[in-house]
Amino acid sequence: MPENVKDLTDLSKESLKARANLDRILDFVDLINKKAEEIEGDVVGPGDGIKELSDKMGEYIDLIKKRVEAQLDKIPVDPEETKEAAEKLLLFHGSLPQVIAWADTQKSGHKQNSYWWRYWVSVLENALQLEIAKGSPDVKPV
Repeated sequence: MPENVKDLTDLSKESLKARANLDRILDFVDLINKKAEEIEGDVVGPGDGIKELSDKMGEYIDLIKKRVEAQLDKIPVDPEETKEAAEKLLLFHGSLPQVIAWADTQKSGHKQNSYWWRYWVSVLENALQLEIAKGSPDVKPV
């Protein structure tokens, strides 16, 4: 896998974590606002300030994630890498139906035509080709 695929995937995952952390902060503000009457001094004002800032931060996090994923989606999938992945899946999962189910589950977690969606489509195609080549009873050539 090209190094920038890993790096970009890691950045995308980190943006999800950043978004989740921002959501936790907003949960904190909601909790504080519910208890505002029990706390001396104004906590609603600062809470509103946090919400305003979080709206802007959320937009920036989403923008960064979108740009990272757009760059990742431009990278072509390496057919040799997906062939190796298919071989390993067939080795460890044992049967083509199990590999198909597992790879379909992985693919479904990504938007259509994204890098990782195309990766899993290629893995599935390679698994089918490998099984056809070895004459598997699970696969009938069309």
